[in-house]
Amino acid sequence: MTSAALPADSRATLRELRQTRKRRRLGDLDWYEIAYRVYLFGLVGLVVVVWVSDAIDGAIGDTVDTDDLLTRGPSVIGLIVVVAFALGLRSGADGGPISVEVADIRHVLLAPVSHRLFMLRPIGQRLRAAAFAVGLAGAVLGQLIATEVEGSRAAWAAACGVFGAIVGVTFVSTAVIAHAVRLPRPAATLLATAVVAWQAVVAWGIWNGSADGLARIAPGNLAGRLALWGISQRAVDLIAVVVAAAMAAAALALGGRLRLEPLARRGELVSQLRFAATVQDLRTVVQLRRQLRSEALRSRQWGSVGVPARPAPGASTRARTPTPTPPVPPPPTVIWTRGARSLRRLPFARLVRIALLAAIAGVGGVLTYDSSPLFGVLLLGALFLVGLECLEPLSQEIDRPDLTDSYAVERGWIFTHLLVAPAVLLVVVALVGAGVATVIDPSIAVGAFALAVPMTWAGAIGAVVVTVLDAPTAPNPTTLFGAPRDAETSFMPPEFAGFSTLLKAALPVALTAVGTVPVFVARFADDAASVARSILGLALFIGLAVLWVRRRDPWTAKTRDFFEAGRAAQS
Repeated sequence: MTSAALPADSRATLRELRQTRKRRRLGDLDWYEIAYRVYLFGLVGLVVVVWVSDAIDGAIGDTVDTDDLLTRGPSVIGLIVVVAFALGLRSGADGGPISVEVADIRHVLLAPVSHRLFMLRPIGQRLRAAAFAVGLAGAVLGQLIATEVEGSRAAWAAACGVFGAIVGVTFVSTAVIAHAVRLPRPAATLLATAVVAWQAVVAWGIWNGSADGLARIAPGNLAGRLALWGISQRAVDLIAVVVAAAMAAAALALGGRLRLEPLARRGELVSQLRFAATVQDLRTVVQLRRQLRSEALRSRQWGSVGVPARPAPGASTRARTPTPTPPVPPPPTVIWTRGARSLRRLPFARLVRIALLAAIAGVGGVLTYDSSPLFGVLLLGALFLVGLECLEPLSQEIDRPDLTDSYAVERGWIFTHLLVAPAVLLVVVALVGAGVATVIDPSIAVGAFALAVPMTWAGAIGAVVVTVLDAPTAPNPTTLFGAPRDAETSFMPPEFAGFSTLLKAALPVALTAVGTVPVFVARFADDAASVARSILGLALFIGLAVLWVRRRDPWTAKTRDFFEAGRAAQS
């Protein structure tokens, strides 16, 4: 086969393979189930958007100055694009973000078929999906902004939608290009840090009015200015669209240079990730995401000195038969120490991510209080994610149920004590977030440090609950309150199954949202007594969550007995 004939033959072969696969997969789809899920999530999404839009009506109209928004906004909003660029560099250095099925790698990419032609579709699909998803989120956000800021709803939705599409395309394109050029991970980290720092310094200078002339130039400013086209339009801002399109074209052109080994590895992990997401196993999703980033725990703890002790020369290394002893519950200090050692093995990338999430939580908190309740979404997301990152000791225990079941104590007791070390780490996270909020607005320093710890602890409850729910329970999985999930299908109508799935997905978010209540109380009530009562409420909420972790297994046993008795009575 000549090189000239290869592209044409490749196109014909790929077309035939894809048409055959499409016919088979369409035949396996349950269209009624897909339509029902789309209807359910669409309806709930519409209700949430309408409710949020109604809730913020009149809340920020008097605090937004259009001129000030046009002056300070672009550099701050541009941080989103720059962060997407930085994340793309890191993802590409780790072999992402394109995933190809293992069958395609073995039977297509290892065949005499043009790699570039084959990769056009998966790269194009990833670009399209990212642009659509982030663009849709931006359009919804634009609709909410338009309720309180000058400009029409259509203009704000279009501007924020285009901005979101640029963010999605920037991430995917940067990752593909970094993967294609074999960008080393240290170089990717250094470049990403430099670009984010550049944009952050400029944004800080413009926000405080200290930046002038060339000091106001940053890579994300034009894209950030494009997001404000709902109130003001400049033709020069369209350069951001041109740059995003050029990056997408470069990614498509370099698709044939992607390495097969990372593609095969990601293909296997992504297939597992999709299954875990389908069954809503969040713990497995988190684990697989870390594997996709090639993130592993350190072999040596932070702060450890020297090397592990070795037996002295001539010493016997023969294993001794242990003397049987009755099981004795370990003291709590043993569990606390094990949790601390687990956290001391966190990789540097995870620690940096925790620090960034803490900073984002601080920024979200101060913006929610000073600017707009919409920034509460930023605060909520940061609190939930930082909780997942800090729960490594509990997660490791849940990942080894064979060891947990062999202990002489209830696992609820172990789970509860394994929360101590993450709670201490979350105190540090809270102080970092409060410090960032104080730097942005020094007038709220006292309130920021007073609210930081209880809000961070309460915000992590959603992560705690979803992690404990993933703990295996014999003989079958249970719901939040211990009810067997197979009993749910026996006693509930079929229509309840979709609602139950939606409830499970929304539960962690709802629990985490409780941790953000004091900020909204401080914003709208502006009363120290009300804020103090909200803190007491958070303390009660945290106590109930810890009690649920401790007593979940006994409650599960009692609930299971109740349902089994009901089924026996029916039969």
